[in-house]
Amino acid sequence: MNRVEKFSNFCAYTLIPLLTGAKKAPDVYITDGFYLNWRQMKHSMHKAKEYATGVCLDIGAGKAPYKHYLESHCKNYIITDSETTHSHMFKDSHTNFVIAEATLLPFDNESIDTVILTQVLEHVFDYEKALREAVRVMKKEGVMLLSVPFIYQAHATPYDYHRFSEYGLKILLQTYELEVLEWHYQGYLGTTLFSIINGFIWEKLACIRSLRNSVLLPFILTIFTCNNVFGLIVDLIPAKHFSPNFFVIARKKA
Repeated sequence: MNRVEKFSNFCAYTLIPLLTGAKKAPDVYITDGFYLNWRQMKHSMHKAKEYATGVCLDIGAGKAPYKHYLESHCKNYIITDSETTHSHMFKDSHTNFVIAEATLLPFDNESIDTVILTQVLEHVFDYEKALREAVRVMKKEGVMLLSVPFIYQAHATPYDYHRFSEYGLKILLQTYELEVLEWHYQGYLGTTLFSIINGFIWEKLACIRSLRNSVLLPFILTIFTCNNVFGLIVDLIPAKHFSPNFFVIARKKA
C-alpha cells in the first residue's frame, strides 16, 4: 500500500469518523451528512425506551446503535443479523449475538417481550415473512418498536428492496394484529430533502475519493453543516406526506 492509499484510508476510517461522530451513531455531529436522520431516530428511541421491557430482541441490528438507549430497561438484550450480509461488521463486538435471518428466527413462539425492528424491512425481499416471524416470537401484548423508510435514498445496496407509505404500513400492521400505540413522522421535508442532497454530494464525489476524503473534506463538511441547519428550519413546517421515515410503537393484540 503506497502513501496516498494509506493517507486516504486514514481519512476514511479515522479522520472522517472523528469529525462527524460517525462511530457514535446515532449521536453524530451536525457535520455528518445523515445528521438529520440520526437525530430523528435518537429522539424516537428516547420516547420508546419506556416501552422496552423483559427480553428484548433487536432484529437485523447491525452494530446495534440503539442498544444503549434500551438495554437498561430490558432483562435480556439479544441481537440478531444475517451472516451473509453484515455479520463481519459486528459479530465480535456484542455478547448475546445470534446469527439469524429475519425471515427465520431461532426463538420459540411468544418468547419475546419487546421486538426492535428498525430500518430492516426494506432490506428483506420477503418483508411480510420477516414481519410474520417477528410477531410469532412476540408474547401477547408484547411491544414492537418499528421504523421503515418512505422517501429515502437507496442504501446498503444491493440489499435495498422496498419503501413503505403511511397508509400501506398501517394496513400491514392491522393484518398482523399489531395495534398502533404511537406513530411518529421522523422529520418532514427538511430532513428528507437535505439528507438526500447530502447523500447525493457524497456519492457523486466517490469518483475522486482521495480528494473527497482529504482536500475537499472541509468544504463538504461545511456544506453538510449548512444543509443540516436549513433542514432543521424547514422541518418546522409539518408536512407528513414528505417524511423520510416512520417510527411506530405497536402492541400485539391479546
